Amino acid sequence: MRGNFERVMEARSYRRMGVAEYVAFDRSQDARWEYVNGEAFAMAGGRPEHRVVVDNLIAALKTTLKGKPCMPFGDGQKVSTRRTGAYHYPDATVVCGPVVRDPDDDHAFTNPTVLFEVLSPSTADYDRGGKFVHYRTLETLREYVVVDEEARTVEHHARSGPDRWVMTIVRTGTLELAAAGVALALDDLWADVERVRA
Repeated sequence: MRGNFERVMEARSYRRMGVAEYVAFDRSQDARWEYVNGEAFAMAGGRPEHRVVVDNLIAALKTTLKGKPCMPFGDGQKVSTRRTGAYHYPDATVVCGPVVRDPDDDHAFTNPTVLFEVLSPSTADYDRGGKFVHYRTLETLREYVVVDEEARTVEHHARSGPDRWVMTIVRTGTLELAAAGVALALDDLWADVERVRA
């Protein structure tokens, strides 16, 4: 996993440090930093198309979850995977029930129900592979959604057992999020993307 992570992230700035140093460092920076295998990595800036899809996703989650028990959070919300000692900033997070904060970093949640990543060319392999390895260790996680803006598809991973996940590719219609009790219209995710495409 480490080798794959290094290949995918080789162009990103990184620093080796302990967890306490990382937490203090991340809070002192304007940019967000993720933490894996004892190294903090600066998050790369995304293309305008990526930003539009992330904004569309968060807006759709806020609309569909309004008044429901589950609460959406945007890409500024950190998630901690305690079993692997990693910290990530998913593109969107849904928590059903009270949030649980990481004891080493109270800015990070440890109990997401649904996590979303919108693919970027530089991080696609890691989002689909190594990052999902970390996310799967979260006992509360029920669904992991990978959004591919270029292919206009969604990879929906649903937990079907303690160590079993089932992936479905969704290209049209709606994305059913059973754990949150809502459905997202895929067309809403791609709204206005063409307006910013180079």
